[in-house]
Amino acid sequence: MLNLVYIFTPLILILGVAGIFALAKKENERKTSKLNRRDFTIRSSYVWGGIMITIDVITLVMLVFGNIGEPFPIGFNLVLATVFVIFAFGILQVFREKVKVKDNDIIYTPAIGRTCTYTFSQIEKIESKKTGTAVFIGGKKAFTLDTNGVGTLLFIEIFKTRK
Repeated sequence: MLNLVYIFTPLILILGVAGIFALAKKENERKTSKLNRRDFTIRSSYVWGGIMITIDVITLVMLVFGNIGEPFPIGFNLVLATVFVIFAFGILQVFREKVKVKDNDIIYTPAIGRTCTYTFSQIEKIESKKTGTAVFIGGKKAFTLDTNGVGTLLFIEIFKTRK
């Protein structure tokens, strides 16, 4: 049965890579489209979501088919299960977390938890780093935006003009 893992893993990788390139093309088309300054949404890159889905599927296939017949050692299974859970949370974050700007309102939807609504006047500062652009409200970091996103640049521009 371990041979099934060796057979299906390359197939899943090929399909995953094709899906990632399709998502990258869609992402580029979305970035090039004109953003409405009064109403837009900032999301994580779908390319990262595609990569995480591919890794999660490969991990799941290894967990299921790798333990048929001669099972993997328990330590290796624990590592695979941990990787699966971490990437499953990453998938949830990529596809659920978003920041929606509507006129003066900022609606933040986290990966886990309830949606929060802020206004541009509540923002104290915006700090850009390599890991992301942090938005501070009430002395605490409220949320982080993708530094390279087209919407992030527009968000910062709107913040500067409203302060």
